[in-house]
Amino acid sequence: MKRYEFLLFDADGTLLDFDRCEEKALRDTLRHYKIPADAKTVHLYHQINAALWEQFNCGEIDRPYLLHRRFEQLCEQLGRQDDPAQMNHYYMQQLSCHADLLEDAADVCNVLFKKYKLYIITNGASLTQHGRFSVCPLTPLFQNLFISEDMGVQKPQKAYFDAVAAAIPGFAPDRALVIGDSLSSDILGANQAGLDCCWYNPQAAEKPASISCTYEIRRLRQLLEILR
Repeated sequence: MKRYEFLLFDADGTLLDFDRCEEKALRDTLRHYKIPADAKTVHLYHQINAALWEQFNCGEIDRPYLLHRRFEQLCEQLGRQDDPAQMNHYYMQQLSCHADLLEDAADVCNVLFKKYKLYIITNGASLTQHGRFSVCPLTPLFQNLFISEDMGVQKPQKAYFDAVAAAIPGFAPDRALVIGDSLSSDILGANQAGLDCCWYNPQAAEKPASISCTYEIRRLRQLLEILR
């Protein structure tokens, strides 16, 4: 088994339960603006937001456009006249308060912390990610937090991983492993940067042949078996 030293963890969907955090923040926002926080409205937002994030990960749109457009489009489809910029700001303030962990995240990171240098690599917005990691119990286990908005470049661009590598003392690409749930962001980015990667795939989704994974796991705890 290859010996690793640097473990680069995606945050949302890998360690943090973004779905639960997002649900809390979104429902708080809808209620604040007196919009029914029912399943139909929540589903509509998720559809809009997911499509925009895919465009962002592909480099088709920038972050300011994404953050503004998701609530602008939601208001358009709901026939609302609310200010999408203010709505997004309120939402992100709510989101920054939540750092719910996925199953096994705490146990796995506490074990790996003893033998490896752990880092966070995330495309999340700076305001929300700094806020969430200020209250996240895992934060003391990580050497650094690399937020794409702070760095001016995002996953899966090779420039993002180059910037991360340059910021880590003694970084060696052949001793680094990227761990993430997103094929289009984490795994494709690792491929383009020439780094080994572990795809966290709890839903057993299919992988296109154009993307390669060094490892694939269904549960985060399986990472301990790989790194044993």
